[in-house]
Amino acid sequence: MDDRQAVLAANAEFYRAFENLDLSEMEAVWMKAPQVKCVHPGWSLLVGFGPVMDSWQRIFANTRGMHFELVNVLVDVVGDLAWVVLTEVIETRTADGADRSLVQATNIFQRHYERWLLVHHQGSPVYMPPGAVGPQRMH
Repeated sequence: MDDRQAVLAANAEFYRAFENLDLSEMEAVWMKAPQVKCVHPGWSLLVGFGPVMDSWQRIFANTRGMHFELVNVLVDVVGDLAWVVLTEVIETRTADGADRSLVQATNIFQRHYERWLLVHHQGSPVYMPPGAVGPQRMH
């Protein structure tokens, strides 16, 4: 497996943990370091493994189900750093009902002992104008 494929596999693990609402799976994909960072849509910057994991725990506790379709996926690898830029098409179920949203995300990975681990995740909501066509599936 080349670096690009390995980064895509690490990215898939991140979204699998997200869909499974599983904190232990989420902890396994992140570098356990004070410099990791995360910005959820509408949230302030979180810095450090502990605060980032606390945020995932809060999200998972308030979510009944989640499904992602990842589109417009772009991957770059330079040395021991890689980033994946994509659009998340998210279907979420909470106590208040179901919702479908678009989030533009950037996931940054660092190679650590031959394993790609997440060091930064940032998501920004995408607001589509009325009548606009949503993201297109990559072929």
